[in-house]
Amino acid sequence: MFLTITLNPALDKTLVVERNLPHATLRSGGCVDLAGGKGVNVARALVALGAKARAFMPLAGHPGSQVADLARNEGIEVAAVPVPGQTRTALTIQEKATGDYWHYLEPGPQVGEKELTRLREGFLWALEGCHTVAVSGSLPSPSAAPLVPWMVRTARERGLRVALDSFGPQLPPALKAGPWLAKPNLEEWELTFGEALESEGERWGALERMASWGIQVAVLSMGPEGALALAHGERYRLLPPAVEQVNDLGGGDSMVAGICWAAAGGRATRECLAWGAACGAANAAVWDPAGFSRAQVERLLPEVGILLE
Repeated sequence: MFLTITLNPALDKTLVVERNLPHATLRSGGCVDLAGGKGVNVARALVALGAKARAFMPLAGHPGSQVADLARNEGIEVAAVPVPGQTRTALTIQEKATGDYWHYLEPGPQVGEKELTRLREGFLWALEGCHTVAVSGSLPSPSAAPLVPWMVRTARERGLRVALDSFGPQLPPALKAGPWLAKPNLEEWELTFGEALESEGERWGALERMASWGIQVAVLSMGPEGALALAHGERYRLLPPAVEQVNDLGGGDSMVAGICWAAAGGRATRECLAWGAACGAANAAVWDPAGFSRAQVERLLPEVGILLE
């Protein structure tokens, strides 16, 4: 069983309109609701690859109940901790005529000390029977920041493989807790550390810093440019296969899922990175985050470029 952590889940709602015009009453020609949040996307991708995934998340109010139901309907096991307030909605408006879209995120619920205690207790229960933990995404409120490094350390102490894909104030201490895999993108690194990483040297320097914190597989994703990886002392450049891009939401989550899934199967580092890149590309070619099939990933796998630097 894989365990994914989403501390700030969302009801992911997409409305399709012909044109997104200002000062107009727009009637949607279609509406899609999904369980949302970066960790949930990781779980969806893992299930698509044929794995069992348990999604741990705090859920609040009616939107939270809907998120849990939607996730279960996709074959994801849900480990939910009830919290006060309302789980946020992530609203996407897709313009049918152009393919453009607008993505709006509500704030998450406030999490107090009582809820933090329940989340710690729930996390310990959710670890049972799992071999890999993926901690992903943002926080519902700043008070939850200490949870992330604690989760990384706790899972590591139990001998589990830990992947981290987050940003914000929780990221530096969580990175220094030494997860097996860390995968920030350029924007997340800049938001967290205030460093733009514009040059190749700066990017490799960031990866070296992550490796110095005990991270065995450090990946810096760069969108259409692919990714750089420093894994077990070796430098890799990942060149994704060309696809017709439909959506860029969930690409990093899909990459994390592919790497973790391949590693759990005992594959070599190079092959794990290739699966990650292929999952990221497959995600770009579909609308729903991580809504691809394993067959789609396998078709793209031979087209991934992995260069040893």
